[in-house]
Amino acid sequence: MNHPIARLHDRITRFGFYLGGATLCGIVVCFWIEVVARYFFNSPTLWSGSLVAYFLCLSASLAMPELARTQGHIAITVLHERLSPRARRHYDRGIALVAGGICLIAAWIIVDETLRQLAGGTTTAMGLDIPKYWVSSFISYAFINTALHFLRHALFPVDATAPDPTDRQEA
Repeated sequence: MNHPIARLHDRITRFGFYLGGATLCGIVVCFWIEVVARYFFNSPTLWSGSLVAYFLCLSASLAMPELARTQGHIAITVLHERLSPRARRHYDRGIALVAGGICLIAAWIIVDETLRQLAGGTTTAMGLDIPKYWVSSFISYAFINTALHFLRHALFPVDATAPDPTDRQEA
């Protein structure tokens, strides 16, 4: 689908994927700081373990929609490979529709919890006074955006051999 809104959605997803990669770099930096502080200065940090956990959550949440967009998720294809091309297209659309519906249900539950955290002023523990709704917001984003990609695959199937319009063309 080459609609401007679809292209914008794909670009936002790709940006989130790169931001998720940056959070992985943040994990590495936190571990370096922890190792140096603990083993060279005998003074371990109180915050690095928590920050690594939150960065990991952010990384997974920001990468998940890109995997749905590019259909890069793990699949068991025994049944898929035995279907005729026509039946395979219907099967793929049905699976995408079910996956999108499940992601929407999960998003609904997570958004409800995020709003509860926002209203209650819940914060994180272990030396990091971060409002929990910040972390939950990224998880909500992940499930909503992933659902949108699955629903796009179900409602507007794309030829798998067509080039991805968000990929840069090498000159």
